[in-house]
Amino acid sequence: MSPRRSGLRLRLLATLIGAGCLCAAVLSVVLLLGARDEITRRHVATARSALRAAAESIAAHCGADAACASATARAAGLSWEPGAACGNEQRVHGRLVACEQVRGAAVTRQLDLSPAAVQARSLVGAVLACVVLGIAILAALVFWLLDRQVVAPLARVDEALDAISAAAAGPPLLADGGDVLARLAPAVSRLDVRLREERGRVQAQIEELRASNRELRAAREEIARSERLASVGRLAAGVAHEVGNPMTALLGFIGILRDRLRKGKDPGDYLERLSREAERIDRILRDLLGLARPASRDLQPVDLRMAAERARGLLESQPSWTGCALELRVPADLPRARGDDHSVVQVLVNLLVNAAKAGARLVEVEGRSEGGKPVVEVLDDGRGLPAEAATRLFEPFFTTSRPGEGTGLGLALCHATMERFGGSISARPRQDRTGTAFTLQFSAWG
Repeated sequence: MSPRRSGLRLRLLATLIGAGCLCAAVLSVVLLLGARDEITRRHVATARSALRAAAESIAAHCGADAACASATARAAGLSWEPGAACGNEQRVHGRLVACEQVRGAAVTRQLDLSPAAVQARSLVGAVLACVVLGIAILAALVFWLLDRQVVAPLARVDEALDAISAAAAGPPLLADGGDVLARLAPAVSRLDVRLREERGRVQAQIEELRASNRELRAAREEIARSERLASVGRLAAGVAHEVGNPMTALLGFIGILRDRLRKGKDPGDYLERLSREAERIDRILRDLLGLARPASRDLQPVDLRMAAERARGLLESQPSWTGCALELRVPADLPRARGDDHSVVQVLVNLLVNAAKAGARLVEVEGRSEGGKPVVEVLDDGRGLPAEAATRLFEPFFTTSRPGEGTGLGLALCHATMERFGGSISARPRQDRTGTAFTLQFSAWG
């Protein structure tokens, strides 16, 4: 127990003892006065009853004979005054003159009150003992309660303020010496000053953080604008590159065709070449339109197993699929996906064709449920996913294929389609073997 806590307990105990003594003195005086008055009242009442009985007996014995009544009364220690009336009671030196009116005469006797006083004094010790015991019990109970409810919390506050003073710079919060209560009063004032200063510093820091947040927000918006401009630049460069190649071929073929026609030669297969290059430009532009404005189809429940089977059937007409095997492991009880059949099939065909172009000899399509939502994974054993392609794989015109094998719009269209379904598409390298794993996460229907 710390000296400061002991000092506060001693102060509290002294206060309670002083208050208890004062209360005991007042209560004892009140009780003793009340007891004395009650004893005196009963003593007087008993004496009056005896006086009336004696007067009635004298009156019955002597009748109307005043001389007989006076002599008998004197013999009994009474005073018989015919025709007199009783006045106010008088107390003189511990004696009381009692008077009773009987048959027109006033019968009086002097009563000695000393026995009542002796009896009252005999109660002083018992009354004082009971009062002191009661006050002591009450003081002990109050002391116990105050020690638990006041002293102990104040001691914890004192220890906390000591810790704050030890950790904080500046003058100590608590003064040396004195008990807990004497130390806490000025410490609270000093703590209030420090809290106000700290609140001011915190407010200043908050303002600085707000200013920094505004600057960061402005910088982030500037970066977002720069990224949008960079995306537009990459898109424009991709469009120029993809359209420029067939356009250059078109111009070259047109020049050759013009020379042949001027010389009267057969145009040969140059018209067919022109048609193929024009169709290539048309396909690129249509893919771009599909990426910018996806077809608005009503979403419906899609059976992913049936969609995978339809995608397998469409692969037979793809020349790049030759020599590649497909394994479907999509359970029939897989939850229905939110989407539309045609678009889901196109996404699967695109991923399967890309896997074949990447040199895959085996492509596996697995379906499962995660948290009640259908998930489809397309796993291949092709060339794999380059590390630098992971963050740009779904950007328009980004491709890992060799020149002339793709436009880089297929995966971008798959990404836009899955977002329209409320799902997502992601890619990662396979850990168990060479190849790539594409994960299609759908929203469940209903």
